[in-house]
Amino acid sequence: MECTIENFYQLMKSEIIGFDPRLNKKHKLEFLKFCKKLSVRLKKKGSQERFNILSEEKELVNKKYSGKHFHANTDLAFVENLLIDLMLQDWDVKINKNKVQIELQAIGEKSTDINEVKSKTRRRHLFARDVQLNSASVRDFIRSMEKKRLTKDGWHSIFSVMRDGGNLSKHLQDIISITDDDRKIELLKLAVKPYIQVVEPGKICSETGLMLSDIWRYFRHTWVNEYKSLPGRSISILVRDAAVAGHPVIGIAALGSSVAQQTCRDRWIGWEGNTFLEKIKHESNLKYAKWIDSSLHQMLDEIYLKDFLKEKIINRSDIKNPTKERIVDLKKLSGYYKVKHINNPHSAKFSAENSNLSWSQRAETFLFKSKRTALLAELLEIKMILKNYEFVKSKKKFESALAQKIFCDAIQKLVRKVKAIHVGINMMDIIVCGSIAPYNHLLGGKLVCLLLTSPEITKYYGEKYKDAISLIASSMSGKPIKRKPQLVLLGTTSLYGIGSSQYNRIKLPVDEIEGDNKFNIEYKELGFSEGFGSFHFSNDTTSLADAVIGRENGRVRVNSIFGEGSNPLIRKLRDAFDFFGLDSDPILKHRNRRIVYGVALAENFGELLLGLSNTPKYFIHQARPQIKTQMIANYWIKRWLLKRINNSEVLIKVASHSLSYPISHGARVPLNQVISSQPSFDF
Repeated sequence: MECTIENFYQLMKSEIIGFDPRLNKKHKLEFLKFCKKLSVRLKKKGSQERFNILSEEKELVNKKYSGKHFHANTDLAFVENLLIDLMLQDWDVKINKNKVQIELQAIGEKSTDINEVKSKTRRRHLFARDVQLNSASVRDFIRSMEKKRLTKDGWHSIFSVMRDGGNLSKHLQDIISITDDDRKIELLKLAVKPYIQVVEPGKICSETGLMLSDIWRYFRHTWVNEYKSLPGRSISILVRDAAVAGHPVIGIAALGSSVAQQTCRDRWIGWEGNTFLEKIKHESNLKYAKWIDSSLHQMLDEIYLKDFLKEKIINRSDIKNPTKERIVDLKKLSGYYKVKHINNPHSAKFSAENSNLSWSQRAETFLFKSKRTALLAELLEIKMILKNYEFVKSKKKFESALAQKIFCDAIQKLVRKVKAIHVGINMMDIIVCGSIAPYNHLLGGKLVCLLLTSPEITKYYGEKYKDAISLIASSMSGKPIKRKPQLVLLGTTSLYGIGSSQYNRIKLPVDEIEGDNKFNIEYKELGFSEGFGSFHFSNDTTSLADAVIGRENGRVRVNSIFGEGSNPLIRKLRDAFDFFGLDSDPILKHRNRRIVYGVALAENFGELLLGLSNTPKYFIHQARPQIKTQMIANYWIKRWLLKRINNSEVLIKVASHSLSYPISHGARVPLNQVISSQPSFDF
């Protein structure tokens, strides 16, 4: 897919939506007055002036409605904070006959400059990041890391794991004068010696005595976007340089649980229904028929039924020969149990208080009764359709069944259920990936990208999660369910919708790592993603959303309980918007268009992610993982670093990062650049 500024702009359109929140008469007048004030103050203001004014207004709003004035003004505080958040994301307020609208101008309407497009996206992220850096706890952490402390390895601070750019630049300049490329490469291998260090709780840096998790967190705060903890499965990684004392950090990375839905990625894998159907129709192989049959039976077998059978909600005959009537009954029951869960949510919570619950007791909570009846209804509906076709008996019968739309629709639904099993087990998303100064000038980001494909990562993942019990699957089955963790695919997205320099042209010939010369591991562009998110809402707005929906019918419908559904924060915000009669979809849509990448680690990644195969055929042989990491690093030196050092401007930039007092280093967290303090609501 060609990604150009022209086709990017074609996908961006101006939008105007109504912003008329449901408020009492007094608050409605105050909100209108507030909007008019913002409109006047922001007229003909540049980006920085606009940012400063909106930051100031947010501070004024939060002071005005805090303390004894809070409870009487919760609604007004929420909608005014929400409006400012949206305006910080480049929405403009428009007032027509006392009706408020907000307008988002397409990024490309006034500019054909890629850098300006990137600058706007960057600014949208920086606001949340800078608010976080301004919090007292974060500032204290940063300052404590920059202060020298006595460890078992001597006096050290975070500066002990930064590389002095002047020394590195001088070292590289000495190598440039050598004419023999092979000799140059050998010397570069001595100048920069990358290795992978996985961050584990409580683990100490052997060079400095600092906590690895603290080192990783410090450098994460230098990123453009806000630092957030990773839900689900996660691996944090440091890439370090053994060439000099202290083993300075080259870059950081983090892998996290993959997003459940991403259309272009799912199509590439084969999870998208039409794509899968085209594949099995084209190959017309009975192995797919057997897979359909076994997948359905396996999923049915994993549903806990003891209580349903005892209460005569269902019987064995209903499983063997499902009927429309029973399926309808199960769907109704799912809704009934969901309401029961809302009224008593914490009985299903995974917490210390509920740690004594057995898996069968968890299965019998209203949350998982609702989920079990819903899944059972879906699977029985698929089975009811498939029973009409003897598609497993012969290739001819299978082809005949595939000609029927109702059969194909059932297969598409089944594929979505199979995807739900594998998306959390056999793949991860690259959440953080990049290098820090001075290595960023030497394309260190590409090194970090390449090293994420190392067998060290796949081996660590398999070891870390080999005994992990799937909480949701076990609660649905009433017994512990373990799934074999085999990492065969990495996914990620660019920060910007265009011009992703870090992931661009990353291709690792496998024969460089003692593999088959017909294969490459590459960051493959799959398409665009533009979805829903919460990064563009401040902590004040999300905290106020809790207060708003907590009043609705005297109950909270979203409890952040694992198993309720994906992203409870987005569901809370959506409920709050609905409460005020605001259209939630255009507000939640962050419009941060990104390029989606897929990184296949195994030749048969698609088959494994569909459950058609149980044994991955890795591109890089998994034996001697640390040696393979070194081979990957050597390839980066030959492919990128060797050419990069010939650029004199690059070496000047490298040299600019000094650890001499006063320290001027690009890997330092920019505390002096953040905005003034903003009070948050305290409930």
